[in-house]
Amino acid sequence: MADSVSLKAFAKINLNLDITGVSADKKYHTVEMVLQSVDIYDTITVALDDEISVKCNADLPENEDNIAYKAAKAFFEETEIQGGANIKIKKRIPSAAGLGGGSSDAAAVIVALDMLYNTDLENDELEQIAEKVGSDVPFFIVGGAQLAEGRGTILTPLPEIPECAFVIVKDGFKLSTGDMYSRFDSLSDVNHPNTNELVNAICEGDLAEMTKNMKNVFEPLYDENVEIIKTKLIENGALCAVLSGSGPSVFGMFSDYDSAKEARDVLEKEYENVFLCEPTKCGFIEK
Repeated sequence: MADSVSLKAFAKINLNLDITGVSADKKYHTVEMVLQSVDIYDTITVALDDEISVKCNADLPENEDNIAYKAAKAFFEETEIQGGANIKIKKRIPSAAGLGGGSSDAAAVIVALDMLYNTDLENDELEQIAEKVGSDVPFFIVGGAQLAEGRGTILTPLPEIPECAFVIVKDGFKLSTGDMYSRFDSLSDVNHPNTNELVNAICEGDLAEMTKNMKNVFEPLYDENVEIIKTKLIENGALCAVLSGSGPSVFGMFSDYDSAKEARDVLEKEYENVFLCEPTKCGFIEK
C-alpha cells in the first residue's frame, strides 16, 4: 500500500450553461451544461494518517469547512473505513472563478483515497460519494467533455472535442451562486442556448458549429465588464467568448494554441488573471 498519492486536479469551463426549470420538490434548479476539463490544475497530495487534516497554500479554510476535508469525510463514511488523510493543496486554479477549483480538489481527494486504501471503487461509486460533497464534484471524477443534467449530477460522457485552445480572463468579483439563481428567476426574457445542437456539434467534431451554440444564461446578470472582456477576446481572434459557470471568469475559444497565446499576451497587459490552457481528456492525472 502506497503511503501517499499526488494528483493534478484539472479545472473546468462551461461550454454552455442553461437553466431548464426547478426540481419537483422545488429544492433546486435543473440545468443543462456541457463541461470541459482544461489543463489549469491544483496539486493534491494525500497521505495516510490517523485523522483528516488539510493544509493549503491559499487563503482557504484548513478545517472541516474546506471542501477537500468534506470529501475525505464522505469517503470514510461511505466506505466505513476507519482511517484518516493528510491533505496538502497547492492552488493554481483561481478561487471563486467559475472554474470548479474546489470541486476538482474534492474529487481528487476521493480518487486519491480510493488508491491509497485499495478500495477499487468503480467510477459510478466514486461519483456517488462525490455527489454527497457537492453537485459539481462528480464531473471531475472522470472529467473530459460531459453533458451534465438535473442538478448537474446526471452525467453523459461526450467525445473528445476538436483541437482548440482557451484563454481565460478572471476579473471582478463572483456573485454567490444562490444570488445568481435568484436573479435569474427575476428575468422576464431569457435567451436559452441549444444544448442539443452543441452536443451534436461535439459528436460531429465541428468546432465552428460548436461556437454557434456556446452560451451561458447567467451572463446578463453581470455588469458590462463581462461583455467588454468577451469583445476583447473576439477582437484578438477568439471564435467565441463565454462566461464560465456562475462567473466571473470569461473564456475565449481559439482554433489553435498559437493564436490563443498571442491573445493571452495582449490581454495580460490589461488584466491580472489571464490563463492560457487546452482541453484535457480527464479530470486528473497522477503527478
